Amino acid sequence: MRPPRLGLLACDRLWEPLRSAHGDYAEMYSALLRAAGAEFELVSWAVYAGELPASSEACDAWLVSGSRASAFEDRPWIAPLLEFVRATHATGVRQVGICFGHQVLAHALGGRVERAAGGWGLGNIELTLRDRAGVPSNVPDRPQLFMAHQDQVVKLPPGAMWLAEAPHCPHAMFALGGSTLGIQPHPEFSAAFMRDMTLDQSLNLPEPLRAQALASYAAPVDSLVVGRWIAQFLGLQRA
Repeated sequence: MRPPRLGLLACDRLWEPLRSAHGDYAEMYSALLRAAGAEFELVSWAVYAGELPASSEACDAWLVSGSRASAFEDRPWIAPLLEFVRATHATGVRQVGICFGHQVLAHALGGRVERAAGGWGLGNIELTLRDRAGVPSNVPDRPQLFMAHQDQVVKLPPGAMWLAEAPHCPHAMFALGGSTLGIQPHPEFSAAFMRDMTLDQSLNLPEPLRAQALASYAAPVDSLVVGRWIAQFLGLQRA
């Protein structure tokens, strides 16, 4: 039997020198999912450059990446992406969105995304699970995960299950219809990547936030546990 075909909808490229030092989204997601025991063939589309699959059935499951873009922006590639994830949801093919991908899923399916009034959410941040239905038992009630975003979901899609919240970001995870999962944190990012990104002056971070975030990266995170959840949800776990 062939391994499942996982489609990556790459909504950005990580910028230099981060990409050369840590890899791009495809390498990061592959490393996370393989460490979680997943087996798959990864196929990637540069959505940010106008590439999209012909059909949501081109792959067995989908992963929508992070991005420096906003889900509500009028960029030429965003409206086709929204339509694609709506079609994927309608067919019942499984899809997971991370950070920007989480926001795209919410926005496309009837929720609302806005620039966060409180500014950046950045660091190793504790979340609280609100609903354990569909969440594996090995995911702790208060998982620690890396977060790096300025936008957030302010209204969930109709019928969505509100799975988790963070102090600065109420709608940090949601599930809809058994086939769509949105996760605001970045389980694919390593502590080394987070440090290098936080030190990158191009982000124009407030210095107190930068210092607080850098201090938080010494604490352990639950990224691998969440990676196993994603792999299981997408049907990529080895038997």
